[in-house]
Amino acid sequence: MAQPPLNALRTFEVAARCGSFVQAGQELGVSSAAISLQIKNLEGFLGKELFLRQGNRIFLTDAGEAIYPNVAQALQQLTQTTQSLQFTKARAQLVISALPSLADLLLLPNITEHPELDGVTLDIRVEDDPVNFANSDIDLRLTYGTKFYQDFHQTNLFYDTVIPVCIPQFWAQFGNKIGDLSKIPDRYFIHNRWGRQYGTEPTWAEWFDQHGKPPPSSSKARLIISSTSLAVRAARLGQGIALAPKQLVQADLDAGTLMTPAVGHLQMKRAYVAVSLHAKSTYKPLAGIVSRLKRL
Repeated sequence: MAQPPLNALRTFEVAARCGSFVQAGQELGVSSAAISLQIKNLEGFLGKELFLRQGNRIFLTDAGEAIYPNVAQALQQLTQTTQSLQFTKARAQLVISALPSLADLLLLPNITEHPELDGVTLDIRVEDDPVNFANSDIDLRLTYGTKFYQDFHQTNLFYDTVIPVCIPQFWAQFGNKIGDLSKIPDRYFIHNRWGRQYGTEPTWAEWFDQHGKPPPSSSKARLIISSTSLAVRAARLGQGIALAPKQLVQADLDAGTLMTPAVGHLQMKRAYVAVSLHAKSTYKPLAGIVSRLKRL
């Protein structure tokens, strides 16, 4: 029995996952016409139509839905197997992909003097979600929540709480004894917006709602920032008061460069997680980093 064309199967998996020949072509670095040709070849091999085409949109047929889970699983297993074999070779480089805030506030402060990293070069890549393990050599991903990585090995590092932070000089100017933030002008509240992919980021409106006060107006804000680490940096520079994950700013709190003037906090809705291929999860330097971050 003839073997199915591997390249066409890979093309099918990407097109089905993306729901678009154009997006599949962008991911694979080819034209949408090339994607369509590969799909036609696979349909000819199987004798089944795999997609329904409606304008620029595509939908899996019943036949397509029947084979997709097995194709996706087989390609994932093939990727894990080949990467596992590559990973057993002697290597002195560990590729860590991380959200900007985690690279800046979590990873870098906690990887110095790590005995298991002696002789290992860390290639740190600052990237937003989702990252594609199949098309990269990433060993470890540090992120928030597991939405994009259900098929990978996951380790919950910790659940964090969000607290207001500012420098002592700022609080000396705008604070009060009861710490209810009522004297701070709206323009000095730093708003952190994570972007369109997220709907669970902590907000000042949510914080004030939980603590019985009217929220500051975002329309009067001087700073609206899409990066947690940059919002923390703005607070460090005395440009206002920010909401920040407590464990990510604990070093600043301990050093006194930042303070939290209010008692209240917000519980973050998801955990910070470490993600890797199952085959790499026991690699000693990688496991050592994960263990260290989990103990924070």
